[in-house]
Amino acid sequence: MSMMIQSLIQQMGPMRPHGDSSVSTTTTTLLWVIIILLVVIIVYLWYTGNRKHTESPEEIVEDTSEEEIIETDKITVALRLLNDNEKLIVQALIDHGGEMLQKDISYELELTRVQTHRTVQSLLEREIVTTVDHYNTKKVTLAEWLIQ
Repeated sequence: MSMMIQSLIQQMGPMRPHGDSSVSTTTTTLLWVIIILLVVIIVYLWYTGNRKHTESPEEIVEDTSEEEIIETDKITVALRLLNDNEKLIVQALIDHGGEMLQKDISYELELTRVQTHRTVQSLLEREIVTTVDHYNTKKVTLAEWLIQ
């Protein structure tokens, strides 16, 4: 048994104390390289992030040419700003040539009379539609500025 222990000790080699100079020099050098790399990465990220936020709006406008500006028609822009019921009514008006009776809007879109009335009033306030009394209902028409 002691023979086995002695052979294991010989295979392991001499035990070095914790303060071995070759190991600590390598570890210290590696540690400094890692610290320097981290500092370089942090400075680079700070510089690139800071640079994006310091561009003035004038510089951004000068970079875009007229060809890059996307023009959209008025109806598409208006539809983006409306809630669901308003979009449904405007789309129904477009599908029917720009005008419909309010009762037909209620029937076709399966909205209650109150929902239709409130939505039409909201569209009136935004000047997207106009209304004219038509017997016991109203004729709802898309605004001229929206059609042109």
